[in-house]
Amino acid sequence: MKLTVYRLDGTTVAPGDELTVDHNYPVTLVAPVSGDRIRIRWGWGAEEDIATTRAAVTVDRT
Repeated sequence: MKLTVYRLDGTTVAPGDELTVDHNYPVTLVAPVSGDRIRIRWGWGAEEDIATTRAAVTVDRT
């Protein structure tokens, strides 16, 4: 099973792409974790699993 991340406008987000979390914090996508969670990397290097809603993305299982 492959997980693909999409922005709300339908464009694909790949690992390494920049996202915005909580409306104004830039982060980097590390990987999708599940249907409602993604792993991100903050600017200072810490990684965290967050809900997709915080980054305004969706995850689709293919």
